[in-house]
Amino acid sequence: MSLKAVQTLTGRIILGILRLLQLVLACAVIGLYGKYLARASDADEHADARWIWAVVVGGLSSVTAILYSLPFWPLRFFFIWDIVLFICWLTVFAIFASLYMHEDPEGNHDIEQMRDAMWLDLVNWLLWLVSSVVGGWYFWKYRNERTSLSGRARENTKFGA
Repeated sequence: MSLKAVQTLTGRIILGILRLLQLVLACAVIGLYGKYLARASDADEHADARWIWAVVVGGLSSVTAILYSLPFWPLRFFFIWDIVLFICWLTVFAIFASLYMHEDPEGNHDIEQMRDAMWLDLVNWLLWLVSSVVGGWYFWKYRNERTSLSGRARENTKFGA
């Protein structure tokens, strides 16, 4: 196995782990905030837009992590969507940090859970920052490379060449 193949395999494994973490933590956020949306629905109350926003961002992140994990999915230009999700997670973290960062739980289990969810928002924000930086770096590094996706691939005249 060549060095380039090992580097490619290692990079794919690392990105696979990153996407798996993004998926798992986004689902955890959906579960934590979704519980409060279900509680509001059961009480016939209006759901708070902040909790809805957190669940929507978690859902978008989950779907994105799954799609980006597919091996045939072209990832070259999609770092821009990573940046969008990074900004979305930043807003979710900012919203819930302003609500719960300095809140003393005083034994209140709901506040403790919201503080835990707030820290998960921060970790999600950092994971999407990493994936957007890596995606941007990859785009910048290989932007002029000849590939079949760019339409500038060299045609091989010999089989296996």
